[in-house]
Amino acid sequence: MTRRVLTDDIWLQIQDTMKFYGCYRSKNSKNIMEAILWKLRTGATWRDIPEDLCPWQTAYNRFNRWAIKGLWDKFFLNYEAYWIQNGCSSTEAMSALISMRVELGVVKLEQLAAHEVAQLQKYTWPSTRTDTRLILKSLGAKPTTVKLHRN
Repeated sequence: MTRRVLTDDIWLQIQDTMKFYGCYRSKNSKNIMEAILWKLRTGATWRDIPEDLCPWQTAYNRFNRWAIKGLWDKFFLNYEAYWIQNGCSSTEAMSALISMRVELGVVKLEQLAAHEVAQLQKYTWPSTRTDTRLILKSLGAKPTTVKLHRN
């Protein structure tokens, strides 16, 4: 059984944000969002998403569809700001952001400009565990305390 982050209250807030961006919602969207949050939270690969949440391909595809709609834009901005606030230069923060976008599949390496590829080769960033509050805040949720719970 996988730990979950989304309470009913937080999920309602995220649904409002999803509706604003025109993101497709289905009966299992909450589980798909849990799978995406699990991936971002742990820094694991897409294929390691627990099957009790949803198939990894579903989470990967939905993440990318929602990214095209703009749902994750604020998250990526917050992620970059997080690195800068923690003492990284803007160049290092941008490299971390590009690295994460490539790892998540939002951008393919071939789509990057030559200087961005050079940047990635200069700075290598490991998969990063992301603070759950940072993710939820970027999705419009206002949790006071994030507690993982089992269903």
